[in-house]
Amino acid sequence: MSAPAPGSAEWSKLVTASKVAAIIGVSPWDSPRSMWAKMRGEVPSDDGTNAQAKSRGQYLEAGILAWWHDQHPEFTDHDAQRYVTRPDLPWAAATLDDFAWRYDPADDDAPIASPVERVIVEAKSSSEVDEWGQSGTDEIPTHVLTQVYWQLAMTPEAARCYVALLGPFLRFEEYVVERDEAIQADLIARCHRFYLSLSADVPPPLDDHVATFEVLRVQRGDIAKGVAADVDPDFAAEWWTARVAEDAAVDAARLADSRLMEAVGNAQYVTAGGVRVARQQNNRKRPIPVATPAAIEGAAA
Repeated sequence: MSAPAPGSAEWSKLVTASKVAAIIGVSPWDSPRSMWAKMRGEVPSDDGTNAQAKSRGQYLEAGILAWWHDQHPEFTDHDAQRYVTRPDLPWAAATLDDFAWRYDPADDDAPIASPVERVIVEAKSSSEVDEWGQSGTDEIPTHVLTQVYWQLAMTPEAARCYVALLGPFLRFEEYVVERDEAIQADLIARCHRFYLSLSADVPPPLDDHVATFEVLRVQRGDIAKGVAADVDPDFAAEWWTARVAEDAAVDAARLADSRLMEAVGNAQYVTAGGVRVARQQNNRKRPIPVATPAAIEGAAA
């Protein structure tokens, strides 16, 4: 079966691996609400968000897969860009970067050799590796892990998925995600509920994801000048309080940044008790402090 063209009406209605992270609320780029609107055709399926990262991944994919195959010569056959579906899930699909298999050397003389192991290979590239853990583990970003589990769910014959990463300084790393039938079944159930909601006209609840805000702006369309819409006074007070708090938080953050820059001068990294909590980087030729993940996690705890 050939894959529908990305962005087509047929593709938009399918739950695919690239959409699952948004559907369950762990995507950096989309929210359940924005994905719901896209899959219903209410807004464009591709608004150009993260276009640079997408283009980079497409250009580098072949090289990353070539590196992986060099590390695993035992997988003698493969099929790039394999489109997979399941008869019992007509609303779902996935496109695998690569699907590889190996044979038992003892069966070389068999008339028709059967693969003894089949695996998925997913190619990734990233200029930041803060969310990537130890090579050889499944410590990968949540949205990537979700995508991989969906691919495994759609490919029952695959034993595992190898994630080949090209990181900073052109360094290759490999991560391994084994099948987890419980997680995969939960993903299928959650995505099926989401899929059914597309025709039930009941959107996911609002959240604070920037993608939700942006999709509502698109759906709103042009402002009807001179038209007034009345809202509940308590809601209006809640909105006003939130906006005032946002302004105060921006001012407080700017003051904190100024104090930090005065304290550390032109140092690139900021440590507290020997633990790196921030770094300074150029933004429009001006250094700004940026909190590291460790500092954010510490503050959340």
